Amino acid sequence: MGALLSAKSNDVTAWRATEDFSAKYRQHLLDRAGSDRTIGAQGVFSESLAALEELSTAHKKILLKLDTLLDEVATAPPTVRLKELTSEYYATLYRHMDVFHSAPAFYQKSMEFMSLLGRAVMTHSADQLGPLAGNLPKMALVALGPAGRCEYSPFCQLQLLLVHEEISGAQLQTINRYSHAVHAEFEEIGLVIDPVVSPRNPEWRGSLSEWQQRCDDALYHTDPDDLINVLRLADQYSLTPDEDLAHKLKERVLATLRGSRAAQANLVERMESLSNGIGVMGGLKLERSGDGRGLFRLLDHGLLPLSAALSALALIKGSSATSSCDRIYDLLKRRELDVDLAEKMLEAWYCIHELRLRHEQSLSIAGHTHQSLLLNPGELSLGQRQSLKASLEAVATIQRHVAVTFSGMGD
Repeated sequence: MGALLSAKSNDVTAWRATEDFSAKYRQHLLDRAGSDRTIGAQGVFSESLAALEELSTAHKKILLKLDTLLDEVATAPPTVRLKELTSEYYATLYRHMDVFHSAPAFYQKSMEFMSLLGRAVMTHSADQLGPLAGNLPKMALVALGPAGRCEYSPFCQLQLLLVHEEISGAQLQTINRYSHAVHAEFEEIGLVIDPVVSPRNPEWRGSLSEWQQRCDDALYHTDPDDLINVLRLADQYSLTPDEDLAHKLKERVLATLRGSRAAQANLVERMESLSNGIGVMGGLKLERSGDGRGLFRLLDHGLLPLSAALSALALIKGSSATSSCDRIYDLLKRRELDVDLAEKMLEAWYCIHELRLRHEQSLSIAGHTHQSLLLNPGELSLGQRQSLKASLEAVATIQRHVAVTFSGMGD
């Protein structure tokens, strides 16, 4: 089904994309009924209805399984059980992806899981402190990076920060122990957590005033690493949605970044430096040496430039939406994008993320490395290769649009 830009109500049958899909599906059945003389028209329609019913049953069964697992995670069972639940949950979610090819559905259920898992981890980490847990302030755990854009899979490094209320000096050691426990708990569950962008690192935890000071220092000093770290905060997803600290942090950070043309320029310049994966002769840029020789880097040439462009555009245009798709819809609704470009963005996002998730299905979560997103073009169908190339060309168009838009905004 095409990108659902025409959705204006909750009635899926009224959506233009649904009507287009239904017309194509109906025509396919009519064509098959007219050409298949072995079972006849009645047989074709009966088979079609049976297949649809089978898919509907499979969908309901998988969702029931996922929701059952979510219910258990919400009880914060022991760490060893959380590890089992994580493995089982994502194995089930990848099965859903294999059948229905829906990246949005995958990420929606993935973020539901991570929110509940984050709360369970925080509960366990506090329990490890014993009586000292009573000294803990109000806190929120916030995901950055792919999870911050609601695009988390267990093949990503999990990037996290902690924001808490103002604390006294006596609470510093308690917060430090708690933050190390959070990092260790995620690792014990089997997820890969960024060794630097983690509450274990004092630079990635603090009060609202401390986070504001870090932003101000980065914007008014010349250390490029500090500025890059602050710009990471443009993509945030709270793993503790019942807390308002995360919301306040996001509001303050985005207001600060939107007020700094230098910060936005840095983000746009780095976005422009990312390759869209199309070579000078119009073919895919493949690795020329090493273990990845002849393979295509989907992360470097697809996922990163697309997400960087959408994050930059959301920041300079003032969108507070979290996920990439929601940002596109929000910018379209506010007439910051036209329909044609919005459709290109969505189609590119759908294609690249479907390729990513379907590739991950064949990999082991426990043993994955940075080489995980090396695609073999020879293993893709002709249609997949054509869609990938069209999506990468769209990424280049999006990058140019963001650069031109920012340049036109002036100083």
